[in-house]
Amino acid sequence: MQCSICHKSGRPMYCAHCMSSSPHMLLKLKLDLLILRETNGHLKSRVEDILEYGLGQIAGKEPKSASTNVEGDILGRRLRKLDSVILRRKNNRVKYRISQLNRRIYEKRHRIEALRSKLQLPSKIGIHEKELKAKRESQELTISEGKQQLTQIRKVLLKSQLSKIRSLVEWFVIRKRESYEFPYTLAFQPIVSLRNVYKLPSSVVWGSISTMSRYLKLFAEILFFTLPHNELVAPNAPELELEVSAKTADESSSDENTIVDHLTKIFINIIQISRHLNLISKDPIDLAWMLDQNDLDTLFYNMAMRLETKSKPVFHHWTYPQILAVVSEALQLSSVYATSPVSRQTLTGTKANNNDRWYVVR
Repeated sequence: MQCSICHKSGRPMYCAHCMSSSPHMLLKLKLDLLILRETNGHLKSRVEDILEYGLGQIAGKEPKSASTNVEGDILGRRLRKLDSVILRRKNNRVKYRISQLNRRIYEKRHRIEALRSKLQLPSKIGIHEKELKAKRESQELTISEGKQQLTQIRKVLLKSQLSKIRSLVEWFVIRKRESYEFPYTLAFQPIVSLRNVYKLPSSVVWGSISTMSRYLKLFAEILFFTLPHNELVAPNAPELELEVSAKTADESSSDENTIVDHLTKIFINIIQISRHLNLISKDPIDLAWMLDQNDLDTLFYNMAMRLETKSKPVFHHWTYPQILAVVSEALQLSSVYATSPVSRQTLTGTKANNNDRWYVVR
């Protein structure tokens, strides 16, 4: 197409026939395009073969064809190297992460150990408490063992004491008789009491007092008990019989006071031993009522046989003068026998003669 003024073409125009068939136009380009497409297809298959061969080398697969594939070998080596590099990088990253975690674990563990050591580190008070606790446990264990040993020793001691007490009873031949005036005997002689003291000769009274005192002393030694009053000393019986008739009223009165004193001390010893054996209440008791209910011989027999004795509580303690007054009053009540015609020798010496004898009772 030409310009109508300058007659120059602005752009070339071709017809359709020329465009399709002219070798100088699109045909050459189309042929080049086809050739290029075929070359691309061949190269694509070649690349695929190389990739397949290289990936097979990585996977360890056997190649399908026996022909050598240099490009595939190169690609396989490069891919293996790349995989090793990637794996090494990944391993390094994992190692670094592991090292970080290990470091954090170590720090936390060190922190935990430090805190635990602080918690377990005992203070001075804690150490003192532990020492006191250990000492207390040791003392309790020692006390427990000591109590067990003491219990065993007490059992053995009690058994030995009971055996000795039974032997002592047999030794002194303590017996109970069917008699109102002299119901108990000690060493084949009557046990003196406040009721029958005026019915016995002085020699028998002193002999009974001496034997009772000796028995109480041995009984207390077996029990490891200290008597309030030691063994009482009585005059010899032969000398006493010879001196009875020669004594005046004042001397007889003095002997009477001596007997009252001895009986009072024996009474106190009996009460204390009975309390030690838990036969009588350890609280203050009415001694006057007890002497009225149980005479001296009954109290002595109950103590020797370890029999309980009834008592009456009071609100005051007794002194020796008060007990002496109670015994003296009981003896004065019994002195009525001294004025009777059938009474025996009294403490004042009335109706006394040297022919009085006390025979062995059975």
